[in-house]
Amino acid sequence: MSVKVRLGLMLVVVALVASIAAISAKPAEAQTASGSAVVSDAQSYLGVPYVYGGASRAGVDCSGLVVAVFADLGIYLPHSSYSMYSYGTPVYSPAPGDLVFSDYGYGFASHVGIATGDGYMIDAPYPGTTVRYDPIIPSYVDGYKSVL
Repeated sequence: MSVKVRLGLMLVVVALVASIAAISAKPAEAQTASGSAVVSDAQSYLGVPYVYGGASRAGVDCSGLVVAVFADLGIYLPHSSYSMYSYGTPVYSPAPGDLVFSDYGYGFASHVGIATGDGYMIDAPYPGTTVRYDPIIPSYVDGYKSVL
């Protein structure tokens, strides 16, 4: 193997290791943001229409709402409830700002919302609705995660 090929492979490995470290590390913003700030920002999206794939005040889907709220606070998450489920620390009982993952019969975390701390979450439930408060239904909960 030539020196150029070995050097190229080493650079790829170094870039891959750096990417993995960046993904798994908690961003500095996550250490300074609070659950109440997450809920407050999520409340500002109340009434925004459900738009599949949306992640802005013009329209959001469930994971797009979470992506937009946390991005407003400088925390970046993937735009998919399934991918998002691998982020954060599992918690037994959600505090305000924690993520609520639900499985509505698909066998995986197919929905995500933001816990408000009172048995409710703010979410974008499905097409034809808007961002709203919904009760957390324990029988559908796939898990809770703290990203902060």
